[in-house]
Parts: sequence; structure tokens; C-alpha cells
Amino acid sequence: MDLFAQKKLLIRIIIILTVLNMVSIGVFLWKDVVCKSPQHQRVRDDKNVSAILQKELQLTQQQFELLRNLRTKYCEKEKTIELLIRSERDSMNIAMFNKTTDEELVKSLARKVADNEFNMELLRFEQSKEFKTICNADQLGKFGAIVKEIRDYFKPDKQANDKKNNE
Repeated sequence: MDLFAQKKLLIRIIIILTVLNMVSIGVFLWKDVVCKSPQHQRVRDDKNVSAILQKELQLTQQQFELLRNLRTKYCEKEKTIELLIRSERDSMNIAMFNKTTDEELVKSLARKVADNEFNMELLRFEQSKEFKTICNADQLGKFGAIVKEIRDYFKPDKQANDKKNNE
């Protein structure tokens, strides 16, 4: 093999290795961004909650399906209200930090945020009423005992602390 052919081969190998490195870096960055997004995290959390409830409350398959449908229905409604609250808060922040602040507008936006937070809590109350129709008395008693555990397990601060402790 002459010197010119060897040089061509080495250049091709370097180009292939560079492309492979760029692709692998891209895959790792994509996984990091997509898998840690709040929306993706929420989907996993919803599956975890349903699985935990099925196990702890010993739900039948029919109850489990009803629970999953209930959670899906209310999750969509919550997302709509959350987006509305976020939009109103963004508008409020813009209004608050303008050179000339319109106090009435800020107060009006703050009232809208509070009203939508209230609507979110009413939505959760409606969900709990429907949940009670799915479970029997024994399951509701067990649920009362594990409510705080589930809340604490899925609390953002808890997840961050668990990750720090595992590292």
C-alpha cells in the first residue's frame, strides 16, 4: 500500500469516528432533554401512581381501568388550567415590571390566577368524589393511610433529594 492510499484510509477512518462521536453525543443530549422534561416526567409519575394504587389497594382490573381513565380525564383538565395559570402569571409579570405599572391590571390578573387555582382545587375535589365511587370502603381506608406517602414520594423536593443521595 502506498503512502497516498494510507493517507486516504486514515482520513476516512477519522471522518467516520468523528461522525459516530457526534451522533452519540446527540443521542445523549436528546435523552437528557426529553427524558427530564416535566411532561415526560409527569407521564412516568402517572403510571407509577396508578401502579402503586393498584398494588396497595388491591384493585381489580376493572377498578384499575376506571382509575386510569379517571386520572387521564382529570390530567387533561389540569393541564388546561395549568397552562392558563402560567399564561396569566406571565402576563402579570410583564405588567408588574413595565416602566409604568397598571396596578388595576396587575390586581385583575392576580385575581384570575387565584380563581384558576381555586378551580384546580375544585377539580381535584371532583376527582376524589369520582375516585370514591370506584373503590370499596376497605380500599378507601387503605387509601387514606397512604395518601401522604404518595404525595411525599412524588414531591419535586423529594425526587431531587433522592437523586442527590443516590449519587
